[in-house]
Amino acid sequence: MKAILVDDERNSLEMLEWMISKNCPEIEIIAMCDSPLDGVEKIKTLKPDLIFLDIEMPQLNGFGLLEKLGKHDSEVIFTTAYDQFAIKAFKVCALDYLLKPIDPEDLKTAVSKAGNKKNRNTSEQLEELLSYVKQEKPKAKRIALTTIDHLIFIDTDRIIYCESDSNYTIVFLTQGEKVVVSKTLKDVEEILEGSDFYRIHASYLINMKHIAKFTRGDGGYVVMTNNQHITVSRKKKDDFFEMFSKL
Repeated sequence: MKAILVDDERNSLEMLEWMISKNCPEIEIIAMCDSPLDGVEKIKTLKPDLIFLDIEMPQLNGFGLLEKLGKHDSEVIFTTAYDQFAIKAFKVCALDYLLKPIDPEDLKTAVSKAGNKKNRNTSEQLEELLSYVKQEKPKAKRIALTTIDHLIFIDTDRIIYCESDSNYTIVFLTQGEKVVVSKTLKDVEEILEGSDFYRIHASYLINMKHIAKFTRGDGGYVVMTNNQHITVSRKKKDDFFEMFSKL
Protein backbone atom coordinates (compact mmCIF):
# COMPACT_ATOMS: atom_id res chain seq x y z
CA MET A 1 0.00 0.00 0.00
CA LYS A 2 1.22 3.47 -0.87
CA ALA A 3 0.83 6.00 1.93
CA ILE A 4 1.09 9.74 2.53
CA LEU A 5 1.79 11.14 6.00
CA VAL A 6 0.39 14.55 6.98
CA ASP A 7 1.40 16.22 10.26
CA ASP A 8 2.54 19.79 10.92
CA GLU A 9 5.16 18.58 13.45
CA ARG A 10 8.26 17.34 11.67
CA ASN A 11 9.36 15.21 14.64
CA SER A 12 6.00 13.43 14.65
CA LEU A 13 6.29 12.77 10.92
CA GLU A 14 9.75 11.29 11.27
CA MET A 15 8.75 9.15 14.25
CA LEU A 16 5.72 7.81 12.37
CA GLU A 17 7.88 7.10 9.31
CA TRP A 18 10.31 5.13 11.48
CA MET A 19 7.52 3.17 13.18
CA ILE A 20 5.94 2.27 9.84
CA SER A 21 9.27 1.11 8.40
CA LYS A 22 9.86 -1.11 11.46
CA ASN A 23 6.36 -2.54 11.86
CA CYS A 24 4.53 -2.33 8.54
CA PRO A 25 6.68 -3.56 5.62
CA GLU A 26 3.61 -3.59 3.36
CA ILE A 27 3.50 0.24 3.50
CA GLU A 28 5.45 2.34 0.98
CA ILE A 29 5.62 5.98 2.06
CA ILE A 30 5.42 8.11 -1.08
CA ALA A 31 5.22 11.56 0.58
CA MET A 32 5.53 13.26 3.97
CA CYS A 33 3.81 16.64 4.34
CA ASP A 34 4.25 19.06 7.24
CA SER A 35 1.72 21.46 5.71
CA PRO A 36 -1.96 20.52 5.36
CA LEU A 37 -2.27 22.45 2.09
CA ASP A 38 0.74 20.57 0.70
CA GLY A 39 -0.97 17.40 1.91
CA VAL A 40 -4.09 18.20 -0.12
CA GLU A 41 -2.03 18.72 -3.28
CA LYS A 42 0.08 15.58 -2.78
CA ILE A 43 -3.00 13.43 -2.10
CA LYS A 44 -4.79 14.74 -5.21
CA THR A 45 -1.70 14.22 -7.36
CA LEU A 46 -0.33 10.92 -6.03
CA LYS A 47 -3.63 9.24 -5.09
CA PRO A 48 -2.31 7.09 -2.20
CA ASP A 49 -4.02 3.97 -0.92
CA LEU A 50 -3.69 5.22 2.65
CA ILE A 51 -3.43 8.59 4.42
CA PHE A 52 -2.09 9.06 7.94
CA LEU A 53 -3.70 12.33 8.98
CA ASP A 54 -3.03 14.43 12.07
CA ILE A 55 -6.04 16.32 13.46
CA GLU A 56 -4.45 19.20 15.38
CA MET A 57 -2.79 21.43 12.77
CA PRO A 58 -2.74 25.24 12.49
CA GLN A 59 -4.48 27.04 9.60
CA LEU A 60 -6.24 23.88 8.44
CA ASN A 61 -6.92 20.95 10.76
CA GLY A 62 -7.43 17.36 9.65
CA PHE A 63 -11.20 17.76 9.28
CA GLY A 64 -10.71 20.89 7.16
CA LEU A 65 -8.18 19.04 5.01
CA LEU A 66 -10.71 16.29 4.28
CA GLU A 67 -13.35 18.84 3.36
CA LYS A 68 -10.93 20.61 1.01
CA LEU A 69 -9.85 17.29 -0.47
CA GLY A 70 -13.39 16.32 -1.44
CA LYS A 71 -14.29 12.86 -2.70
CA HIS A 72 -11.39 10.41 -2.82
CA ASP A 73 -10.73 6.67 -2.60
CA SER A 74 -7.96 6.61 0.02
CA GLU A 75 -8.29 4.89 3.38
CA VAL A 76 -7.63 7.26 6.30
CA ILE A 77 -6.02 6.59 9.68
CA PHE A 78 -6.22 9.61 11.98
CA THR A 79 -3.47 10.45 14.45
CA THR A 80 -4.17 12.67 17.43
CA ALA A 81 -3.12 13.65 20.90
CA TYR A 82 -6.01 13.10 23.32
CA ASP A 83 -8.87 15.17 21.93
CA GLN A 84 -12.17 14.13 23.48
CA PHE A 85 -14.32 15.65 20.75
CA ALA A 86 -12.28 14.14 17.89
CA ILE A 87 -12.22 10.70 19.50
CA LYS A 88 -15.99 10.80 20.03
CA ALA A 89 -16.41 11.70 16.35
CA PHE A 90 -14.23 8.76 15.25
CA LYS A 91 -16.21 6.36 17.44
CA VAL A 92 -19.54 7.62 16.14
CA CYS A 93 -18.39 7.03 12.56
CA ALA A 94 -16.46 3.80 13.27
CA LEU A 95 -13.22 5.24 11.89
CA ASP A 96 -9.71 4.21 12.89
CA TYR A 97 -7.48 6.51 14.89
CA LEU A 98 -4.12 6.33 16.67
CA LEU A 99 -3.43 8.14 19.92
CA LYS A 100 -0.05 9.82 20.28
CA PRO A 101 2.39 8.52 21.38
CA ILE A 102 1.51 5.78 18.91
CA ASP A 103 1.68 2.19 20.09
CA PRO A 104 3.27 -0.21 17.54
CA GLU A 105 0.57 -2.85 18.04
CA ASP A 106 -2.20 -0.28 17.50
CA LEU A 107 -0.40 0.85 14.34
CA LYS A 108 -0.20 -2.69 12.95
CA THR A 109 -3.88 -3.32 13.73
CA ALA A 110 -5.00 -0.09 12.03
CA VAL A 111 -2.89 -0.78 8.93
CA SER A 112 -4.20 -4.34 8.72
CA LYS A 113 -7.80 -3.09 8.86
CA ALA A 114 -7.09 -0.45 6.23
CA GLY A 115 -5.64 -3.12 3.94
CA ASN A 116 -8.77 -5.23 4.24
CA LYS A 117 -11.51 -3.15 2.60
CA LYS A 118 -14.09 -5.92 2.87
CA ASN A 119 -17.26 -4.63 4.53
CA ARG A 120 -15.85 -1.08 4.69
CA ASN A 121 -17.51 2.04 3.36
CA THR A 122 -14.88 4.65 4.07
CA SER A 123 -16.24 7.45 1.86
CA GLU A 124 -19.65 7.30 3.55
CA GLN A 125 -17.99 7.15 6.99
CA LEU A 126 -15.93 10.27 6.19
CA GLU A 127 -19.03 12.10 4.99
CA GLU A 128 -20.72 11.25 8.29
CA LEU A 129 -17.62 12.46 10.17
CA LEU A 130 -17.61 15.86 8.46
CA SER A 131 -21.34 16.21 9.01
CA TYR A 132 -20.89 15.40 12.70
CA VAL A 133 -18.04 17.86 13.36
CA LYS A 134 -19.93 20.69 11.63
CA GLN A 135 -22.75 20.56 14.15
CA GLU A 136 -22.65 23.44 16.63
CA LYS A 137 -23.52 21.09 19.51
CA PRO A 138 -22.70 17.66 18.13
CA LYS A 139 -25.25 14.97 18.90
CA ALA A 140 -25.03 11.64 17.18
CA LYS A 141 -28.05 11.46 14.85
CA ARG A 142 -26.65 8.63 12.77
CA ILE A 143 -23.99 6.21 13.93
CA ALA A 144 -21.86 3.53 12.32
CA LEU A 145 -21.74 0.16 14.07
CA THR A 146 -19.86 -3.01 13.21
CA THR A 147 -21.57 -6.38 13.17
CA ILE A 148 -19.74 -9.66 12.61
CA ASP A 149 -20.09 -9.29 8.83
CA HIS A 150 -20.90 -5.66 8.06
CA LEU A 151 -20.59 -2.00 8.88
CA ILE A 152 -24.10 -0.55 9.22
CA PHE A 153 -25.39 3.00 9.59
CA ILE A 154 -28.31 3.53 11.97
CA ASP A 155 -30.43 6.61 12.65
CA THR A 156 -30.37 6.96 16.44
CA ASP A 157 -34.09 7.82 16.49
CA ARG A 158 -34.74 4.25 15.32
CA ILE A 159 -32.98 2.74 18.35
CA ILE A 160 -35.51 1.78 21.05
CA TYR A 161 -33.03 0.22 23.46
CA CYS A 162 -29.74 -1.70 23.62
CA GLU A 163 -29.15 -4.86 25.63
CA SER A 164 -25.80 -6.21 26.80
CA ASP A 165 -24.81 -9.68 25.61
CA SER A 166 -21.33 -10.29 27.04
CA ASN A 167 -18.86 -8.62 24.62
CA TYR A 168 -21.66 -7.85 22.16
CA THR A 169 -24.71 -5.59 22.22
CA ILE A 170 -28.16 -6.32 20.81
CA VAL A 171 -29.67 -3.14 19.35
CA PHE A 172 -33.46 -3.19 19.16
CA LEU A 173 -34.88 -0.97 16.43
CA THR A 174 -38.28 0.23 15.30
CA GLN A 175 -40.31 -2.00 12.97
CA GLY A 176 -39.30 -5.07 14.99
CA GLU A 177 -35.72 -5.16 13.73
CA LYS A 178 -32.65 -5.94 15.82
CA VAL A 179 -28.93 -6.18 15.12
CA VAL A 180 -26.04 -7.68 17.09
CA VAL A 181 -23.02 -5.37 17.10
CA SER A 182 -19.41 -6.19 17.96
CA LYS A 183 -19.16 -3.70 20.82
CA THR A 184 -19.85 -3.86 24.54
CA LEU A 185 -22.79 -1.91 25.93
CA LYS A 186 -20.28 0.49 27.52
CA ASP A 187 -18.79 1.21 24.07
CA VAL A 188 -22.24 1.87 22.61
CA GLU A 189 -23.09 4.11 25.56
CA GLU A 190 -19.95 6.20 24.90
CA ILE A 191 -20.86 6.57 21.23
CA LEU A 192 -24.37 7.73 22.11
CA GLU A 193 -23.28 10.02 24.95
CA GLY A 194 -24.92 13.43 24.67
CA SER A 195 -27.92 11.98 22.85
CA ASP A 196 -31.26 10.97 24.39
CA PHE A 197 -30.03 7.71 25.87
CA TYR A 198 -29.86 6.60 29.50
CA ARG A 199 -28.17 3.60 31.15
CA ILE A 200 -31.16 2.45 33.16
CA HIS A 201 -29.60 -0.85 34.24
CA ALA A 202 -26.24 -2.61 33.96
CA SER A 203 -27.64 -4.56 31.01
CA TYR A 204 -29.80 -1.91 29.32
CA LEU A 205 -29.35 1.43 27.58
CA ILE A 206 -32.67 3.00 26.59
CA ASN A 207 -33.76 5.77 24.22
CA MET A 208 -35.73 8.24 26.34
CA LYS A 209 -37.79 9.18 23.26
CA HIS A 210 -39.12 5.64 23.10
CA ILE A 211 -40.47 5.39 26.65
CA ALA A 212 -44.21 4.75 26.58
CA LYS A 213 -44.71 4.49 30.35
CA PHE A 214 -42.75 4.54 33.62
CA THR A 215 -44.07 2.74 36.70
CA ARG A 216 -42.54 3.24 40.14
CA GLY A 217 -44.25 0.17 41.61
CA ASP A 218 -42.89 -3.39 41.43
CA GLY A 219 -39.37 -2.05 41.93
CA GLY A 220 -39.73 0.41 39.05
CA TYR A 221 -39.80 -0.36 35.34
CA VAL A 222 -40.32 1.30 31.97
CA VAL A 223 -42.45 0.15 29.06
CA MET A 224 -40.86 0.96 25.73
CA THR A 225 -42.72 1.76 22.50
CA ASN A 226 -42.24 -1.86 21.35
CA ASN A 227 -44.01 -2.96 24.59
CA GLN A 228 -40.79 -4.28 26.13
CA HIS A 229 -40.74 -3.98 29.96
CA ILE A 230 -37.31 -3.04 31.36
CA THR A 231 -36.52 -2.91 35.07
CA VAL A 232 -34.90 0.22 36.48
CA SER A 233 -31.93 -0.68 38.66
CA ARG A 234 -32.33 0.14 42.33
CA LYS A 235 -29.36 2.53 42.22
CA LYS A 236 -30.77 4.47 39.28
CA LYS A 237 -34.43 4.56 40.30
CA ASP A 238 -34.60 7.97 42.08
CA ASP A 239 -32.26 9.69 39.63
CA PHE A 240 -34.18 8.31 36.67
CA PHE A 241 -37.58 9.29 38.07
CA GLU A 242 -36.38 12.86 38.70
CA MET A 243 -35.02 13.11 35.15
CA PHE A 244 -38.09 11.46 33.60
CA SER A 245 -40.44 13.86 35.43
CA LYS A 246 -38.69 16.81 33.73
CA LEU A 247 -39.32 15.50 30.21
